[in-house]
Amino acid sequence: MLVPSPLDSTIVSFLKSDDLLREGHFAYRSGRHSAAWLDRDRLLADPAAASRMGYALAKSFFTSKIDTVAAPSIWGAGLAQWVAYFLEPRAKVVYSTPMPDGSRRIADNLHELISGQRVLLIDNLMLSGETIQDLDSDITALGGEVVGIGCLWAGGDVSAVETREVFGLLNSRYPAYPGEECPMCEGEDAELEAVPY
Repeated sequence: MLVPSPLDSTIVSFLKSDDLLREGHFAYRSGRHSAAWLDRDRLLADPAAASRMGYALAKSFFTSKIDTVAAPSIWGAGLAQWVAYFLEPRAKVVYSTPMPDGSRRIADNLHELISGQRVLLIDNLMLSGETIQDLDSDITALGGEVVGIGCLWAGGDVSAVETREVFGLLNSRYPAYPGEECPMCEGEDAELEAVPY
């Protein structure tokens, strides 16, 4: 279930001013439409933007007593570093590494940062929830307790995340709609632009 988290309007203005967040009418590969496109690659290449978003996500979990922040990919790992930095006490960070067969794996030397620990899962964008659900299963199998899931924006149907709430920072301002239910398409408000993810 998606739980929108409020995002400070000054952060939204900051993201827009540097074209990290664009408004319009966008179609994602998931088939969903939204009035926003968050350029995840450029955002994570900008330490000022990434740190602001990391702080905003960390605020949602300040009272959760997180030991470790885990990410399913290198994109999520950059954001996870900032989230962990702003948690008190500062959390450790682990991430999955892609393997040649297409699977993902958490390095053996990081397992001790998971076993018996309270773990927060973080990713930049969630389109189906499958990747984060796989990470949830991996963390649980390694003896970690998953206590939350956060992302910058959930642009798809996150029903693959079976038993946990997903906090999406931008979702309260920019919900994602199935293409056939998109109010912008119905109103022909803006030309549709395809997003590469």
